[in-house]
Amino acid sequence: MGRSLSNALRLTVAILSIWNISGCGKSTKAGPPLFPAKVNLLPSANTSVNLGDTFAFTASAQTASGTNLTTSFTFVSSDTAILNVAPNGFACAGHWDTAFTTCTPGGTGVVQVTALALGQSSVPTFVFVHPVIDLVTVIGILLDNVPVQEPCLSQSQSMALEAHAFSQGSDITSSVGPFSWTAQNPAVVSLAPIVNTAFNFATNQERATALTPGMTQIYASASGVSSSSFQQPQYQNSGATSPVLDFFETCPIQTINLEVGAAGSQVTSQTTFVAAKGSSQTATAILTDVMGKSSLPNSNNDIVLSKIPLTWTSSQPAVLSAASSCLQSCTITTPLPGAGSVTASCSPPGCNIGYPLVPTTLSTPAAIAACTQFFLKQSGIPSTFSCQQLIPVPVYTSPLQLAPGSLASSNGAISGLVTGATSSTGFLATSTGCAHTAPVTCTTSIYSATTATASTGTENPLTSSPNSLMFDPLGARAYLGSDFGAVQINPANFGTTNSPFTSLGTVTGKVLAVSNNGNAAVFSDTIHTPNQTYVVNAGSSASLSASALSISNAVAAAFSPDQLKTLIFGNGGGSLYVFSPLQALQPPITLSGPANANTVAFSPSGAFAFVAEAAANGNPANLTTFATCDNSIAGTVPLPGNPLFMKVLPGLQLEGRDSFGNTIPDGTHVFVLDSTGFDILTSTISPPAPGASCPQILKFVSNDPMRMAQRIELGQGTIQPINFFVSADVSQIYVVAAGHASILVYDFGLGAVTSGIELVGNAAPVGADMSADAGTILVGSSDGMLHQVSTGIGGNDRVQLPFPDLPNFLNPFCTATPTPGPCTLSLVVAKP
Repeated sequence: MGRSLSNALRLTVAILSIWNISGCGKSTKAGPPLFPAKVNLLPSANTSVNLGDTFAFTASAQTASGTNLTTSFTFVSSDTAILNVAPNGFACAGHWDTAFTTCTPGGTGVVQVTALALGQSSVPTFVFVHPVIDLVTVIGILLDNVPVQEPCLSQSQSMALEAHAFSQGSDITSSVGPFSWTAQNPAVVSLAPIVNTAFNFATNQERATALTPGMTQIYASASGVSSSSFQQPQYQNSGATSPVLDFFETCPIQTINLEVGAAGSQVTSQTTFVAAKGSSQTATAILTDVMGKSSLPNSNNDIVLSKIPLTWTSSQPAVLSAASSCLQSCTITTPLPGAGSVTASCSPPGCNIGYPLVPTTLSTPAAIAACTQFFLKQSGIPSTFSCQQLIPVPVYTSPLQLAPGSLASSNGAISGLVTGATSSTGFLATSTGCAHTAPVTCTTSIYSATTATASTGTENPLTSSPNSLMFDPLGARAYLGSDFGAVQINPANFGTTNSPFTSLGTVTGKVLAVSNNGNAAVFSDTIHTPNQTYVVNAGSSASLSASALSISNAVAAAFSPDQLKTLIFGNGGGSLYVFSPLQALQPPITLSGPANANTVAFSPSGAFAFVAEAAANGNPANLTTFATCDNSIAGTVPLPGNPLFMKVLPGLQLEGRDSFGNTIPDGTHVFVLDSTGFDILTSTISPPAPGASCPQILKFVSNDPMRMAQRIELGQGTIQPINFFVSADVSQIYVVAAGHASILVYDFGLGAVTSGIELVGNAAPVGADMSADAGTILVGSSDGMLHQVSTGIGGNDRVQLPFPDLPNFLNPFCTATPTPGPCTLSLVVAKP
């Protein structure tokens, strides 16, 4: 036994010695792990395929530190009766043949596929195998213990949606798996997936949350097939079934009220203010949607509308300037003295989105009536609700409701009178003498100057001789019409190395109107046959575009303040066409008599357009009002004479009496001038009756028991007005007339025409414009000079500005003498 133990010890020592010798002087590193820490499988999570389709799986393996491993993989299907995977990862939604080249459809359903490598398994991929989809629908569903929110959702409310797929009439949704979701108008709704607890990922349900007011369709798609229908959930209530509604909608804005100051402060009942030049005011919009939800804070945790994209505009930006990118609140600055108005609107395509489309389920009066009847019986629905309100339309400001049944006597817009010393104004002056003469024969120059100096400055040769000239309300650019090519003018470039002139391409004709932001203009070409009217978008030369419309002999046009619509008066002013970038040109509306370029204007809020029409075809002269919302006639008032000029005033109080001793009521004042005097028409705005297509109505009011148009006689016999202007405080009217060597001044305080403002040298006016601050009237006269007339106390013709002859020509404007005679000053426009 001792020998055996001794031998065992010697063997142990020998083995240990061998181990020591083999490890002496050198260490060894551990080799790579034999097993992966992670196996990845693509496609991951889930995928959806048609019966008989083939596709590829790919796999990869990594160590715990992220090092990729080169190894083989085994692909495993949980149900080979539905899905088979070849050794190389190619999958068959059915059965492979022995060569893995032909796939034969098998069963339908859900299969889990995993990839294995060295004992490690991937996260399973769910494969949904289904028949070929030929129809997908989207419906709203009712959730337990969740109140029904129909027919629209106020901002931040949500509803659950469910997609269904069909194959040859059979619902195969359960075998389809996840759907992809999109919205026609994504600003209206936010879409978020609802997780299916059976799979821990979304399949066919989605949550739709209301965002910006408007209407949209919501689509779901699977395997390349998109839904063709959408339907809100239907439910039973008191034995009645809710109507089918084929749209999703964030409740449209129904009313907008403006206030000066913070929301709810009601600083003034008429939303008017008087402020000094250089000050600022805060305007606040109070919004209410069709379900009665408001932007005002509340104490009951109810919805508060916020970040609604309103469109803010100013009638006279040089006097009242609204800050850009305003939402519910806006700062109004007062750069110059004068008067103007600021308004806000919920205008498509940014607000009340979806206009002008009408959903099929609300396309008839009967459908709207049935819808209204059902929802008025439901709790939480305002008593004034109508399903007509669900159809998106532009919404403009309405007067404040100060007490039940009591409306403020404003037009809805904020109006301001800005006080302070008047200042100099810029102007452009040129001649139309060569308007019909080709540029190779005659070119025309234009002068850009300011009343601050007694000089016209240098002449600037134009690329085309003008037939018309018009500034935008901002004064940032002007548009020049021509028979030979219209031009956009950047006044800031005069006197610099940059050209102030930008060609408008092939557009020709007379400029009729310029949009509030100056980016668009309307030109009427009556020279070429057939006549055409151009609506030009000229925000920049890179984005220049023009819509050529087949409107013959257009003589007038006007842009709505929000630029949603452009009114164009063709056929000599006898037909009204309505153009919008959101819809096709509307069929013409035949007027009772023709309008002209000076008798078309929008109300301060933009909700209505006033059109003064001359007598024709046995119809008397009249003022017709059209609703911007749907182009319908909102009211008509007869006029005693053919209108020549018309102006819509800011909502300031008008002190004084008409020629019959009657005071003038508050409201929106429209002044219409004819050959012997002018008429004052006053309108007010109020909420409509339930079911009306527009969210407000207009009514004319008068303090004259005999006539709606209150009359002011000038007592000058028959005159030929060139233009007329109203003082900022609406205390005086200035009339510039041909053949009159003085500007007629009607004073409301005196109730009569004063002696007027005489023009030096007995000059006869040929053109006139007024500065934005109403402190200067610029008169182009027969003596070839520009008379700068001050409207200060008493008024006076303070400067008579001559124009020097062009180099090498005996004329200040043209390089040739046209057939009618020498070019003379005929176009003068004041920079706003």
